[in-house]
Amino acid sequence: MTQPRDQQQRPLDEGMSLLEVLVATALFMVLTTMITTVAILGMRTSAGMAVRLDNSVQGDLGMAAASKVLRTAVLPDQLDEQSCDDCADTAIVQATSTKVTFYANIDNTGQGPSLTTLEVLTSGGNKILRQTTIPPTPTGSGTYRFCNPTTEPTCVVRVRTLARGLVSATATVFTYFDFDGRPIAGSALAATDLPRVSSIDVVLAVQTAPGRGYPTATMIQRVRLPNADINLLVQPS
Repeated sequence: MTQPRDQQQRPLDEGMSLLEVLVATALFMVLTTMITTVAILGMRTSAGMAVRLDNSVQGDLGMAAASKVLRTAVLPDQLDEQSCDDCADTAIVQATSTKVTFYANIDNTGQGPSLTTLEVLTSGGNKILRQTTIPPTPTGSGTYRFCNPTTEPTCVVRVRTLARGLVSATATVFTYFDFDGRPIAGSALAATDLPRVSSIDVVLAVQTAPGRGYPTATMIQRVRLPNADINLLVQPS
């Protein structure tokens, strides 16, 4: 007697063979490797873009701040009738490849300019461009002076970090040019060269992730000192 179709014995599921398991495993490993590689490349690309953006932002902000302050360089007697005790007769007081000190028309309270320094240095293992500002101290009878923070504990000094992540604390950041556009030679300018400074090249090389192979952002700008023309009156013949 023939059994009904739905009661007939069906063949048992024999599963996957060893070869099929090996092939499936190999395909899975290849797929996993591809996905992992793409994910790693994506993370590296994202990290690289973040570092490049950070380098660019740090460089742009530092350059904007440094150039803005440099443009305020001024001779002390250009501002007020008050006179300065022991001030230099030039707008630029000291000039090296990594540091420039000058009289700046900032935070002016009617008593005279401030003594401002832009300097590259290392702070906490990080190379920075720092601005320090010393406001004038009235001495009476229409005169003022600048205190010395090294010897006067009460000396007021305003400190501001303009840029972080500079590549080197010794690389040339400031290059000085005369009124004819010619560079003034020397890593440190002599006193006779200070009246000749008409413009300054500022170079900021920023790398916020050193040692990781990301490119450095380098910002270059020439800053014209609008008040430097007065120096022509005191240039040595």
